[in-house]
Amino acid sequence: MMFRHIVRDLTRRLPEWDASAKLALAIAILLLLLLLAVGFFGPSAIQFPARIGAFGLLVSIQLLFLWGNRRDASPYHEAQQHFIAEEYQAARALLESMPERGRASVDALVLLGNTYRHLGQFTLCQSALSRALEIKPAHSLALYSVGKLHLAQGDYSAASHYFRRAIAAGAPDIVEFDLGQARFLAGDSDAALTNLMEARAALADDPAQMLLLQYYLHALKVGAPPDKQLIDENLKHWRDEAAKYAETPYGRHLSAVVRQLDAELERAG
Repeated sequence: MMFRHIVRDLTRRLPEWDASAKLALAIAILLLLLLLAVGFFGPSAIQFPARIGAFGLLVSIQLLFLWGNRRDASPYHEAQQHFIAEEYQAARALLESMPERGRASVDALVLLGNTYRHLGQFTLCQSALSRALEIKPAHSLALYSVGKLHLAQGDYSAASHYFRRAIAAGAPDIVEFDLGQARFLAGDSDAALTNLMEARAALADDPAQMLLLQYYLHALKVGAPPDKQLIDENLKHWRDEAAKYAETPYGRHLSAVVRQLDAELERAG
């Protein structure tokens, strides 16, 4: 378990480390391999001490990862926290000041693009995401984010295209919901139903999205109306989203959804 975690973390983060941290890791791995070789194939008298040393070195490598990944306490990390808290202006200020270098620049550009989208600055959003895809064309989150931009603008065919590319690039199953939504809004009901059904399990921990999923399935005549409690607890989210994109076809669609869900609440008493 520890070794698998180390390999995964190494693959993701190593390109961002400074030269001294990379050198320290190379030496540590070389020593680890030597200790493992002695621990399994060396003289029996020193096999056990060598294995103990290898385990201790694994712990040291974990600490080295913490040091190599210390950039996480960075303006990018701070911007992430502002984004999560929906403090988009603060996130924008931090992200616009960051240099564009390496993998971190792709992540920062994607976060900046999504920040612009939430601020309704679609041209700037497109520019940031385009630069991210120039650096890494198969970046699943960048592709997904471009899909979200086209969805917000009401270009549902383009949104479907980018959501499909994001899924092909390894995006999580929740993107099936966004693809299903785009296809539903484009009038492709059969394809939308397939994606929406596939997304249900992935939305188990996202009640706001589950509300919209139930709405679409009911509209496609394959499900009951959304649950009253689910509407009551999550309608504000979609009312806020409708207001955010009020000047777009997608915003007008969400406004219509909110009106129908309000009516459903009244009927449910």
